[in-house]
Amino acid sequence: MSETDTDTDYGEVEVNERGRLTIPKELREELQIEGGTSFTVVRDGGDIRLVRKLPELTTVSSGKSTEEWENKAFRDAGEATFGGN
Repeated sequence: MSETDTDTDYGEVEVNERGRLTIPKELREELQIEGGTSFTVVRDGGDIRLVRKLPELTTVSSGKSTEEWENKAFRDAGEATFGGN
């Protein structure tokens, strides 16, 4: 199943007396939703949508300067990903 599938029925859930509901396990596993995942609650007419908040992106660096990389960074990344000739 792809992330674009939107018409899959995962059964019914019920809001408990504290206002909480449980996202079905199968859906949590498919979407890799773990405890601590944050959502924005959006009212869409008479429907409610939960929009997952994605974590901030982190820049990762090898610590090499631009001069140390010269013009090899892109080529090296391509070879590492797709294999060199």
